[in-house]
Amino acid sequence: MNPLRTQVKFFLENDPASVDQSQFMGVFQRWIQRKALEGQLIDVADYRHVWEGPGILLVAHDSDYAIETRDSRLGLLYTRKRQVDPDLASQLRVSLRLALTACQLLEKERIFYPKLKFAANEFEIRFPDRLQLPNRPESFEIVKDDLSTILTELYGADSVDFAPVTQDKRYLFTVKVESSAPKRVGDLLQFLQPDGAH
Repeated sequence: MNPLRTQVKFFLENDPASVDQSQFMGVFQRWIQRKALEGQLIDVADYRHVWEGPGILLVAHDSDYAIETRDSRLGLLYTRKRQVDPDLASQLRVSLRLALTACQLLEKERIFYPKLKFAANEFEIRFPDRLQLPNRPESFEIVKDDLSTILTELYGADSVDFAPVTQDKRYLFTVKVESSAPKRVGDLLQFLQPDGAH
């Protein structure tokens, strides 16, 4: 089973009140000019006026990157919006790698003070494909083996818990991942490089 889209959200450890979200507009525009991320980067939009919306959005051909504040938790939401990977495990690996790459770039941006810092021991995986993966227990049974494989690759022998956030059908099927390991973004990225790039 391969969903049409997957999303990954990594949360900022910074106090949201200390982060000037308007600065992401300039950062994302600069990324487009410098081709800082894989794929074709297209445009930047400000949706902060939309309740529970995507916030500051960097639109790309195969992916979107957003600074999202849903549930009052500021973080980077990556959306893989085209089904170009052969299976769910591959789609998750690519989604996680590209999300973490963007997080790492943001951590290096000097415009933010204090510097941005993303938590690498907690994130969410969302499946905005209500047809194939509606928010119900059966969907978790479908994806849990692939999730377990990927999380073992990321965290090794460290303890990792993952479970659905809610079974409320009004919400996307979302899995929360938590690890006791004190990992950083770079620690996880080293396990997700494309073949030949280790």
